[in-house]
Amino acid sequence: MQLAPAPNHMRHLIFLFLCVSLACAAEPSVTIRAGAARADITPETDVLNWVTGKPYGTVLDRLFVHALVLDDGQTKAAILRWDLTDVGESARDAVRKAVGAALGMPGENILVNASHNHSAPWAPVYGDNRRGQERDTWWAIRYMPAQNDYPPFKRWMERLIAASVDAAKRASEAARPASIGIARITVSEYAYNRRPRTPRWGLAEKLPPAIGVTHPDWNPEIAQGGARFGPVDPTMVLVSFRDAENKMIASIFHLACHAVSIYPSNPGISGDWPGATARTISAALGGESLFLQGCAGDINPWRRGEPAVATMAGGLAMKALTASRSSVKLAAGRLQVSRTTISLPLTPEAKARIGTDTVPAEIQAIVCGPLAFVTLPGEPMTELGMAIRDKSPYPQTLVLGYSNGNGVHYVGMPGEKTRGGYEAGVAGAGTDECGALLVDAANRLLADMYARAAKR
Repeated sequence: MQLAPAPNHMRHLIFLFLCVSLACAAEPSVTIRAGAARADITPETDVLNWVTGKPYGTVLDRLFVHALVLDDGQTKAAILRWDLTDVGESARDAVRKAVGAALGMPGENILVNASHNHSAPWAPVYGDNRRGQERDTWWAIRYMPAQNDYPPFKRWMERLIAASVDAAKRASEAARPASIGIARITVSEYAYNRRPRTPRWGLAEKLPPAIGVTHPDWNPEIAQGGARFGPVDPTMVLVSFRDAENKMIASIFHLACHAVSIYPSNPGISGDWPGATARTISAALGGESLFLQGCAGDINPWRRGEPAVATMAGGLAMKALTASRSSVKLAAGRLQVSRTTISLPLTPEAKARIGTDTVPAEIQAIVCGPLAFVTLPGEPMTELGMAIRDKSPYPQTLVLGYSNGNGVHYVGMPGEKTRGGYEAGVAGAGTDECGALLVDAANRLLADMYARAAKR
């Protein structure tokens, strides 16, 4: 017996029923909760300055740890950033263990980024530094002995971890549903590449020595001696987290530029331009403002000195305010956290100093919908960040340097070693291929995360 086809109105009702059933079976909409907080990590002024080997003596402005905690109900991730020179491997492990236990979350879901601020200490070494026979980086003890047994420094070692836990706990407790927005603006007037491309031949005259940064006639806008400018990413990215009432929970400002405007002329403790800018942006936009340092191994700030810091902070805050008016909301998506570790080969000189052929380098990514934070250890030059961002499957990709370890310190793309200079010499412990190895590993990590998300 053949049944008659259902009337049109019945077919319409069946179609609606199927649509509702499919919608109910699908994953519910994602709600991202975000919270932010900060805590003071300023050391005592008796702690020794790694540049001079003498006590800091004074505090120009205070140092902070900022924490941003994200939670989608299934996965929790935390971003910590320190007003310090670096994040050593042992410091990374110590803070991950403490914060992970306090927040009841996996330690590997915690990202630790340093502003690479030279007017602050290097991160302490907590036990084994996981780097062959190199316990303390040679920079940190170039002009002084290791400070771990020095009472003011020992107290600061404990305070750094305790303050990081405190900031992370308060950020987690303050977390509330948030929308995520993004905007970009050029800040090219505040940064320049300090590794110009020197001509190999063709000059008809012998040039005088290049004018250095301390010379009164120095001008970063001029390429001296027929040189070409090195690459610069002129972008400042502003990521905002706003609550249901559109109030700012936290803002991230991300760019690539050394924090060396106070250093080396003033030996006092300071957060340099990132610290001053964070305070100014927070006052302008509300909420906590976090600076995440990019791939700044070859990028310096426009000027030096306290007046330059004030001008830069005011200028970047105005840029952030302008950019925020053009911010667009991102689609919500599940949080993903993943990481990989590769071995980076060392130069012969570094092998002799460190006592091993390779050092481990961690690459980590925290992804939320179209937004990805991906980290590199040590001091990556700016082209590494560009190469990762340009190949990333995530349209909003921020590449961070100075994160989760020291790696081989300064590292550039293949060819940088032949250009010479401080960054390519003793300061860069890795071979010429290390930059490409990091870029490839980061690209694979992001591609794998994107593929896994697509299968859900």
